[in-house]
Amino acid sequence: MHPRRPDTDWDGLRDAREDTDRDGLRTAFEFRAGTSPRKADTDRDGRVDRWENPDRDGLSNGAEQKLGTDPRDADTDDDGWTDGAELRAGTNPRSAESHPSTAPPATGKTVNVASIAALKTALADDTVDVIVVANGTYHVSPSNETRADSLWIGGNVYANRTRPVTVRAATRGGVTFDGGGASGFAALSFEDGAHDQTWDGFNFANMTANQSGIIEFGGYLPRRTVHHLTIRNIRILGTCRGNATTSAGNTTEHAIYFAHAAGVGPHDLLAEDISVDGSGFLASAIHGDHGDATNPPAYNVTVRRLHVTKTQQAIILWQPAFRNWTIDTADISGALAYAIRYEAIGGSAITFANITSTGSGVRGFYSSQGTAPPNVTFVNGSFH
Repeated sequence: MHPRRPDTDWDGLRDAREDTDRDGLRTAFEFRAGTSPRKADTDRDGRVDRWENPDRDGLSNGAEQKLGTDPRDADTDDDGWTDGAELRAGTNPRSAESHPSTAPPATGKTVNVASIAALKTALADDTVDVIVVANGTYHVSPSNETRADSLWIGGNVYANRTRPVTVRAATRGGVTFDGGGASGFAALSFEDGAHDQTWDGFNFANMTANQSGIIEFGGYLPRRTVHHLTIRNIRILGTCRGNATTSAGNTTEHAIYFAHAAGVGPHDLLAEDISVDGSGFLASAIHGDHGDATNPPAYNVTVRRLHVTKTQQAIILWQPAFRNWTIDTADISGALAYAIRYEAIGGSAITFANITSTGSGVRGFYSSQGTAPPNVTFVNGSFH
């Protein structure tokens, strides 16, 4: 696909509607689903992408494409019924006004909390499927200190959960996790087997990262993999600090950091509706690094609807051979160096779609592999 031509092969069919890999899914839909438009079986599990069900709602990607529902959201219209349940009931999964006449099926319980300790207690309770955090500002300690107010989400207490759980602010943006001006952060770390969680609507403020991300998936010390995790409607405020004070300075502190894990890399990770103010000298908004054959890097990662200002670099994919990453829809402004830095030698099924960058200090996109690195697809990009 050509980044500047909507119809690369001049066949009269726009690239977004092509099915390059002949898996039954259009290119535009593959970006939404987090699959590769160039591979019929993106995750190489023996099942063609159209039959995958990433949001576990009972509908395959092919069915979601036909219905117009969100392949990464089990309940597209947020009416309490999964898309699959609505289809079986004959109602419209894209309209909250159309749903089965009976109440949604009981799927656990909702717990309201007003402290970090209570949040973690509820998260450890496998009968809980929704945790609502009361609006307010909550002090958090660095996650690796594993204090009562540390958000280190890992270990058997969370890995042994058998049901998905959503942790959300009472009002999106109404909850702030505040580091009190301290250093040594990550603030929210998904580690050691955490899985099937969604965190929605939180701000992060007043903390200095330490060779990590304000939010991190996996870690420098490889533990059990984390998987099927979603963060959405997240704001990293300008009071979150790093050390990237110049265009050529340290690139060690980030907003969101995707690392590695033992045996199987972190996978099926979604970050959407993310806003990062990098004026506190964060090196990047999205950073992927670390991994080898024994402790693989993150894969099946989707980032969409990303807003970034004033980081040193907005998106960095570094050393490992990443696969199946999609960055779809981002606006980036004022990067001290590059909007995107890509150095994942040997990477595959990497897609940058609908990304606009302005005011980059050095250039919009840079890779030592050139302007068109192997196995990287650009769609509707504008890098300045």
